[in-house]
Amino acid sequence: MTTVRFLNGLDTIGGNIVEFATDTSRVIMDFGVAADLTDETVETAIAHGKLPALPELFFDQPDKYEHEAIFISHLHIDHMGALKYLKKSIPIYMSIPTYQLYQTLINLGIEEPVDNLHAISFDMPVKVGDFSVTGMPSDHDEPGVVAFLVNDGRHNYGYSADVRLNGPKRERVDAWAKQFHDQHLALFLVEGTTFSFDTEAPVEDQANPSTPLSEMALQTQFGDILDHADKLVVINPYQRNYARLSAFFNTTAAHGRQLVVEPAEATIMEALTQVRPDLVIGETIDLDTIREHPEQYVLQNSFVHLDWLANLPVSVYLHSNGEPLGDYDPRFEQLKTWLADHQIPLQFLSASGHASREDLITLVKMVNPRIVVPWHSFHPEREAEALDEQTRAEVLLPEKDLYYTMDETDIDE
Repeated sequence: MTTVRFLNGLDTIGGNIVEFATDTSRVIMDFGVAADLTDETVETAIAHGKLPALPELFFDQPDKYEHEAIFISHLHIDHMGALKYLKKSIPIYMSIPTYQLYQTLINLGIEEPVDNLHAISFDMPVKVGDFSVTGMPSDHDEPGVVAFLVNDGRHNYGYSADVRLNGPKRERVDAWAKQFHDQHLALFLVEGTTFSFDTEAPVEDQANPSTPLSEMALQTQFGDILDHADKLVVINPYQRNYARLSAFFNTTAAHGRQLVVEPAEATIMEALTQVRPDLVIGETIDLDTIREHPEQYVLQNSFVHLDWLANLPVSVYLHSNGEPLGDYDPRFEQLKTWLADHQIPLQFLSASGHASREDLITLVKMVNPRIVVPWHSFHPEREAEALDEQTRAEVLLPEKDLYYTMDETDIDE
């Protein structure tokens, strides 16, 4: 018999961790954190619910499972940030692009080394004891993201991870949704980020709600901004979204400018796209050159190097889902204050990696599972109500750390 236990992330954006287990085997989907652990020990983080209650993995205590593994959908902190606290050398699987990005981030010192990492091919099942797990390519704001199909020999379980339907890889979502449908899922875990807020604006833009841009529309708006700017344009994209950074290169060139990046971003681009940018701060160009002809450039600028802008003539600072990610991060207020003090206009140029509310309902209809669990949301009950009204699936709002089975209606505590 398979049990399903929700270890974290039931009413947060991120930190989603779910365990599928039999007497001998266990697979865990994602291993992130949704809270700041700076002032926490592993013991207190577990006690406060910030890390999952898995002492056998964090303290190398006795572990009853003969076969077990962790599967990571993508490299956002809220889906993999707890990996660095592991003490047990448990196999960790992720897609090939995600593995390549992880190794690059480790080499740059951005992420800490983690043992027992393995790259898996899209759509190729991985056997872990009683389970078979397949990672299917999907669409989010990080390339390499997958949705997972888990099979225990009797039931199929699906995990959407973070997903959107308005992105450039929509066909990938359609493909795995059809496979999920054809496999007659007993249980489907679907994200619900956009049900968290009163509007569907991107997380960091809740103070200025509007219809979220698609990746394609974002580049169109970026081009319009370039056409009307007479000085330097600064962008702050998410470092791990190298696909968007590549698109920024193309749009910048199409509008007669050159994109300048920081060394870390250049290394990520080179590792994942096999092309190193021509203009890298401290290598092939310096700030003085940019200052002399600001109208010729776009500067990618991270928060840690915000001070670089102090003596540059800047038309606009474009926050494009980069760090700090939103109001819940204290650095976000620091960013806004610093820009205001230096009279640099701040503008949001964001495209969400998360499906709209309407698209989430559509996705569940496409999958047509027996039971659906909404999570990855501050208000999963909102999504649950919508799903109950508009789909045929039985909606479950599970409790943390309880054991569920698809064979019985009772919950084993």
